[in-house]
Amino acid sequence: MNFWMNWTMKTLIYNIVIFLLASIFAFSQPLKMHERMLTLKKVKLLEYMDLNESKSDKLLIIVTKYENELRDLNEKIKSLSKKLGEDLEKLSENELKKRNDELYSNLEKISNIQKDKLNEARSLLSEKEFAKFQMFELKFAHELRKHLFENRKKRKNE
Repeated sequence: MNFWMNWTMKTLIYNIVIFLLASIFAFSQPLKMHERMLTLKKVKLLEYMDLNESKSDKLLIIVTKYENELRDLNEKIKSLSKKLGEDLEKLSENELKKRNDELYSNLEKISNIQKDKLNEARSLLSEKEFAKFQMFELKFAHELRKHLFENRKKRKNE
């Protein structure tokens, strides 16, 4: 009986959260794309992982921390890349090397942040939970790209 009450409560809470998120997306000021994707990712992650409340809270803190770091770094890389493209013909070899090194260094930081996120998550989770977490990370990214591609394709055909 207790199992069913816990399961029913979790299901009810997830449904309420999803409804609230959908309402926010539909009726409020538009949120930044990253914030919407991160919120969606967190909800889906909690559904998929089915962790106790303490582990869920700790995992969400880890995910939020590293996803925000990645967002900031990706913005920096986008800016550096755009500036490099604009100045490409005007720069000397030494200036190009400096800009290339800066861009390369920031790209390298992305893999370090990903690795740090996985290490921190692994220290929190059991091996089975960590395997599920890694599977979710890969699957979510793939499904997101697939969904975005399909939406772009639909808009193009309309």
